[in-house]
Amino acid sequence: MTDVNLDEMTELLVPLDGRGATMRRLPLVGRIAGRLGLPVRLMTVAENHEEAMAWLEAEAVPLLSGTDATTTVVSGDPAEGIIAEAGESSVVCISTAATLLPHQGHVGSVAEAVVRGLGLPVLLLGPDIETDPAPIERVVAPVDGSELSEAILDIAAQIAVALDVELWVVSVVPFGAERAAGARLGVDAMAVSTGYVRRVAGQLASAHGVRIGYEVLHIEDPAEAILDFAGDDAAVVMSTHGRSGTSRLFAGSVARQVVASARRPVVVYRPSEELDG
Repeated sequence: MTDVNLDEMTELLVPLDGRGATMRRLPLVGRIAGRLGLPVRLMTVAENHEEAMAWLEAEAVPLLSGTDATTTVVSGDPAEGIIAEAGESSVVCISTAATLLPHQGHVGSVAEAVVRGLGLPVLLLGPDIETDPAPIERVVAPVDGSELSEAILDIAAQIAVALDVELWVVSVVPFGAERAAGARLGVDAMAVSTGYVRRVAGQLASAHGVRIGYEVLHIEDPAEAILDFAGDDAAVVMSTHGRSGTSRLFAGSVARQVVASARRPVVVYRPSEELDG
């Protein structure tokens, strides 16, 4: 599990590039910051710092609807600038076209580079996110039994406590795979799956005092299962890695699909190489 402590985070760092989509999401960013109890720092990358600072103050800050905000302008590579400014105490909130991790040959988005290089959970606003949604009522954390998936659980619990909402721990197990595993091992695979998420949920409830729920989802497509369960009122918090491997659920393509279609913010975390190896 990650050792990130939400109480030690000092700000919500919000990179902007001037595109209309990122600007339209600023009122939502302000509400997120308010619920997390964090001030906002808007940043952009530009060579003309004075002109960019004036733009941030005149065009961006007013869209936060009175949220406490500061501004920063940096030069150079956008991802490197974001990572440097974030340090170890900023929650980065970045809009993305959902090219989160390598997928079908497409690599290189700023969001991807930030997720890979920051070493902290990143709050992503995908292309289908609602800019004026109802409040988040649940946090959904998918797990699959691996250390990789469980690396995000502590931060998921902390987010749920900060938002004063329920945390749901879910696992995606297609019926066919579950029946096959049960027949091969001679056990009730449904009971094993349910017992696993129940145990993880119980540990989080004890450690964080969070209101908790758990569920095993039976849909063949992992991203579809997560999004269906999240519905219109939940934020998804999940680990990811950048290549396919033994864990289908947490391959980068699944995270990308979740971010691409989610109507609420998605928190994504890439664990250390020790877990991802």
